[in-house]
Amino acid sequence: MKRRAAVGDQGRTLALSALSGQPTPRIPAALFTWGFDYTWKTAGIPPWQLARGGAETWHRAHVALVERHRPDVIWYEGAGAGPKEPSLLDETRDAWIIRDNNTNEEYELVKNSLSLRHRQTGTKSCDPVGAIESTADADRRIGLFTGWGEHYLAGLRRLIDEVGDRALVLPHHSPAYICTCYAFGFERAMEVMLSEPKLFRYVCDRYAVGDRLRMREWKSAGAQACFIADGWASCDIISPDLFKKFALPYQRAIIEAAHAEGLKIILWNEGDILPILDLEAALETDGFAFEQPRKGFEVTVAKVRKAFGSNRCLFGNVDSELLLMRNDPDEIARAVREQTAQSGSNAPFILSTGSPIPSNVDVSAVDTMIRSLSI
Repeated sequence: MKRRAAVGDQGRTLALSALSGQPTPRIPAALFTWGFDYTWKTAGIPPWQLARGGAETWHRAHVALVERHRPDVIWYEGAGAGPKEPSLLDETRDAWIIRDNNTNEEYELVKNSLSLRHRQTGTKSCDPVGAIESTADADRRIGLFTGWGEHYLAGLRRLIDEVGDRALVLPHHSPAYICTCYAFGFERAMEVMLSEPKLFRYVCDRYAVGDRLRMREWKSAGAQACFIADGWASCDIISPDLFKKFALPYQRAIIEAAHAEGLKIILWNEGDILPILDLEAALETDGFAFEQPRKGFEVTVAKVRKAFGSNRCLFGNVDSELLLMRNDPDEIARAVREQTAQSGSNAPFILSTGSPIPSNVDVSAVDTMIRSLSI
C-alpha cells in the first residue's frame, strides 16, 4: 500500500503542526514500535539478525518501515550494537544462538517470545542492576549519563537525513522514575518507595541529571521531537499520592529538559491513568500518548481529550494486540473512525496504537489501520 501526501503536506511537517496544537489538513499516522519487535518483518529479515544487528542492518530496517507503511511518524530504535553484523551460530527448535561480532558475546533469542538473553549469564537488558541498599550502592552500580555515543547519534543523523520530510523521527527514552524502577526491579522498587523514599529519589536524581545532555545531543543530531515512555506510573500500579510524590516530578523534569533544548515532547503513560488525567494534562507536554484499555478500565480518546482540551495533540490508542492481530479490515476501520471522532473536529490528533506493535501482527493489518484514515 502507498499513501502519498499532497505537496506541502509531508509527514514530518504535518506531525510537527499537530504537536504545535494546530489543526492539520489530514490526520497523521504514527508507527509505535519498540526495539526489534515487528520491525524485522517490514525489513524482511529474520528476527535474530536485527536483535543484535549492526548499524547498516538497523538503518535499512528503519527505512524499510517508512517505505512499507508510509507513516508520518516513526520511532528511532538505535543503530544496533556496533558496525559489525551478527553471526548465527546455531538454530534449535526453540531458539537462535547469535554471536555479536562487535563484542564477541553470545546471545540466545527465544523463538516463542523473542526474548533476548545473554547466553553465559542468562541476563536480559531490562534486568535489575543489582542490589541497591544504600546511596553508595547506587553510585557504584548506576553510572551518570555521559552521552549517547557517536555510533547511536550517527545512526540518528543518518536516518533523519534519509527520511527527510517523509516522517518525523522520534528518539525515545524514559523519565528517571521508570529508569529507577527497572534498576531496582519491580517488586523491590515498590517496596523502596514506601520504606526508603530518600534512597528511591536519590537513584531517580542520578538518572535525571543526564536529561539535559540527552536532549541536547538529540537536538544536535537533527531531532525535532522525542518520545518519553513512562510505565508503572499509573493507578493500577501505584496510588495517585505515590504518583504525585515519585513519578510526576520526573515527568515534569524531563519535559522541561526537552523544551530547554528546543525539542517537542510526547509523554506516554500506560495503564489506568483516569484518576491522574488532570495531573498529566497540567504538564506542558506537546503530545500525550496512552495505552489501549486493559484490566477493566476504559481509557478512551474522548476521556483524555476532555482533560487535555481541544488544542493539545493526542496520540490514539488503537489496540495493537488483539484488534490488529485479528486483522479484520472492517473492525480496524471502525476503530480508527471512532478514535478520530472522539478526538473532535480540528483538534490535533495523531493516529497511533496504544502500545508497540508486536511481532505477531501481520503487516497488512498495519496497512489497513493507516489506510483507514482516508476512507
